[in-house]
Amino acid sequence: MNLLIKVFFVFFFSLSIFTEREIEFSLNSDSIWRGLTQNNGNPTLGMDLNISLSNGLISGLWIESCCSESSSYPNREVGFFLGYQKIINNNLNFLLSYTGTNYPNSKSDNYDELEFNFSFFDFEISYFKGLDNFPDYYELSYNYDFLNNTLGLSYGSFDPYKNDNFSNGKNYSVGIDSFQEDFTLSFFYYYFNARSSSTYDDDGFVFSISRKTSF
Repeated sequence: MNLLIKVFFVFFFSLSIFTEREIEFSLNSDSIWRGLTQNNGNPTLGMDLNISLSNGLISGLWIESCCSESSSYPNREVGFFLGYQKIINNNLNFLLSYTGTNYPNSKSDNYDELEFNFSFFDFEISYFKGLDNFPDYYELSYNYDFLNNTLGLSYGSFDPYKNDNFSNGKNYSVGIDSFQEDFTLSFFYYYFNARSSSTYDDDGFVFSISRKTSF
């Protein structure tokens, strides 16, 4: 992980070779991860920094004030990714990346994944290969653009993590992103269907507002 962080900073300080640099700040009514609430319905703040190079290499990091359901839970999440993206044409895109997710005050919850993503036209297939016994996850999604909005539909399936049956299930979501000048307003409904017991089923609505800036 330390090596990847060093690589990221090499990217960051070599600004002349970057083709695109974006920073995004967001306020969310909750943090939903693969159909599961990470903040027990409480608001979160987030920041994402993404960098793309002309040769297809991509890198980025994020931080979010999530995962604080109780004092025993992590109170923030910090992540980093490094990968390669190949844009074949306007309708075909392939991405391979490594992602490390860290919780500074709860390192036992840290996990790493490899992501394989393939998008074609309005459809997208993502497969996450968990490392060090972290479970795999896959997701299918569809996005439809109209006016200044995007309609999104998704379905995902996740095996239990550390024998926690609460995380063993399928998730569905439907939502709309509305682009208003410099801001993006997002509203979606999620539903989690647990395989082990219906008592773990969950659903809800999430609203977020974000602003993205290129530099």
